[in-house]
Amino acid sequence: MKKLMILSAAAMAIFFAMPQFAEASTTQNNITVTQQKAVKYTEITAATLPEAVNATLSKDFVGYSVDKIFQGDDGTFKIAVRKEAVKSILLFTSKGELIK
Repeated sequence: MKKLMILSAAAMAIFFAMPQFAEASTTQNNITVTQQKAVKYTEITAATLPEAVNATLSKDFVGYSVDKIFQGDDGTFKIAVRKEAVKSILLFTSKGELIK
């Protein structure tokens, strides 16, 4: 009887210790943080906008009117457009590619 009690106590100890071993596994998360340089924009006129950006605007954004145009010191262009009551900000590369 004494052996049965010791055996059941050992089984219970192992049973209760197993979840703790499973939770004790370590995981490693690799997090990469990149800091982007703050882009400074200056307002420009539509005449100084590159032809590639003008072509993309006239092709892909028919019916939109351009409110303001800004050029960033990184060479990107931020264009505020409007279609009826909906206003949007478009971001282009100097090659006329829409970034967002």
